[in-house]
Amino acid sequence: MSYIVNSGSGNEFSNVKRIAIGSGKVFYVYKDDAPYVSVEVNLLNSEHFTDSLIVGDYLLIGNYYEGVYVIDLLDLSFDHIAVDGYFGYFVEDGECIYILGCENIIAMDRECSIFWKSDCIAVDGITCEGIEGKTMQVSCEMDPPGGWVDKKIDLCTGKVIA
Repeated sequence: MSYIVNSGSGNEFSNVKRIAIGSGKVFYVYKDDAPYVSVEVNLLNSEHFTDSLIVGDYLLIGNYYEGVYVIDLLDLSFDHIAVDGYFGYFVEDGECIYILGCENIIAMDRECSIFWKSDCIAVDGITCEGIEGKTMQVSCEMDPPGGWVDKKIDLCTGKVIA
């Protein structure tokens, strides 16, 4: 069984299950190449900081100030992960998924169980510059605009190590 998600046109989704968490931005999920479910979230002021990711049998939707929605594609239930400040984007690394936000990072496994949530390490955004071994090199906006500071995060604990 494989899933694909897109946020384009979905006219073929008129006869499938629809999950409405908000209104304005729709994600369409195909299961084994057939329309399966549509998920609608709020369309916020910007298309930036909105992303989706299929992880096993879960659809993750990160949506700016709303955080991350976790939709179980087996039973079509959903949950919510709060993100401090705003959602930035997802980073995948093997068995881990990282949610990078405005102020911190959240690590979870492929079953969407949270391992850790970092302390506040930024004031207006975090970007991943790379992962090497058990560390993530990030750039953290500390003094907007343009006050980016590099930090290393221990991927086992979420603590800043340099």
